[in-house]
Amino acid sequence: MARIDGIIILDPNGKPLISSHFPLHPPSYPSLHIDTFNSARKKAIADDEELDPVIWVNTLSRGGGSMSGAGLCHVEREGLYFLVPVGQEVNPLFAFSFLDAFLDTLKDYLGEMTEINIKDNFDIIYMLIEEMLDEGHPMTMETNMLKEIVLPPTLMRKLLNVAGVSGLQAPATQPFTAPIPWRRPGVRHSSNEIYFDIEESIDALIDKRGNILSSSVWGRINCNSRLSGNPDLLLNFSNPKVLDECAFHPCIRYNKWEKNRILSFIPPDGKFRLLEYQAVPTTTGTVKNQLPLGVKANMVIEPNGGRFSITLSSRLNSRPLEDIVISIYLGKGATSVCATAQGERKPLGSRSEEGAAEGFVAGGNWEFDPHTQILKWKLSSLVSTERSPTLTGSFVSSESQPTPSPSFEISFNIQHHSFSNLRVDQLKVQGDVMYKPFKGVRQLARSGKVEVRW
Repeated sequence: MARIDGIIILDPNGKPLISSHFPLHPPSYPSLHIDTFNSARKKAIADDEELDPVIWVNTLSRGGGSMSGAGLCHVEREGLYFLVPVGQEVNPLFAFSFLDAFLDTLKDYLGEMTEINIKDNFDIIYMLIEEMLDEGHPMTMETNMLKEIVLPPTLMRKLLNVAGVSGLQAPATQPFTAPIPWRRPGVRHSSNEIYFDIEESIDALIDKRGNILSSSVWGRINCNSRLSGNPDLLLNFSNPKVLDECAFHPCIRYNKWEKNRILSFIPPDGKFRLLEYQAVPTTTGTVKNQLPLGVKANMVIEPNGGRFSITLSSRLNSRPLEDIVISIYLGKGATSVCATAQGERKPLGSRSEEGAAEGFVAGGNWEFDPHTQILKWKLSSLVSTERSPTLTGSFVSSESQPTPSPSFEISFNIQHHSFSNLRVDQLKVQGDVMYKPFKGVRQLARSGKVEVRW
């Protein structure tokens, strides 16, 4: 059966903060993985390459007489590195899936995953690892159940720990006695409400003329449930056919979804992820025409430099695109950039003393980092009714034949928008409850990995 050897957390400098769950291995086993990871990371930085998500580590076999090996799966969050060694024949997705759940739990417990928070909550993190891993096998993964076993950090608890006071009040409900594993019994709220956040991202590849070569839409539905008792919910969508390749929370009754395309579930209390999915094209349109941004780009390479131009346009009539960032890697030898961002001058609500409307250039602003050789063009918003903003300029390189990236990346956000047009139609409440909850639905669309070729 697949198992995880343990988990290691490193600080931004590669020094271990936490190393746990390696009882079946010699003491040097986690150190080998840490040294291998740090060496591979330094080499990737020196060669200006991306670090492979799975690294092979040479280790001694348990008998000590021959060389063996293990895979090292790792992710980076907020400057910290989370490593999971797997010494058996294990699908790496198994380790990454555990890491994803572990990081979500840490975020729920600690808020921001910073080095200071990790150091201030060593005891809680070690207890979480003990409960989430049973001899290398994922065990208790539900946050609601974990909070019945490992109390979240609070200001009062920290003060009592500093004062040396022990014996904090244990939760009234004994763990693992709830008939529904993901929901503790006896939940009570003064106001009964549930919120659904539909978040979608689009991955796309665009040629220099603005034609979309490939694209796909991914989404998730996050919930925040504050409902009393054990409500049995039925969630209907107006167009459930757009949902494909779904990954459900364990609370969802899969048979009812397969039969009627209705989500039937008793929700956990608090925040949880209800559903992840990939959107598929419908009969009224395709995913390819859902990219809300039009792009035309051109790059000309010259000796010791080059010239470039980018034009943006919005394809949305109802919503503005916000927080637009264009990132262009100009190559190792790039030393300086000279560029001009142009666009409409949009008036603001206030007026100056002379009576003229104050405003800003909608072309945004740009900045170049000579250490990373990345040029960033930022626009706060873009609407379809304004003149298309442009960025034109040139760069200087110390190399006679510059080699900028063959493509550049775009990021953006769109409030109250859905690429797939997924809509919540109705929410029904059944079970032993006598109330009608307040339902809130919020939508957010953002870019995933959107690349434009020169």
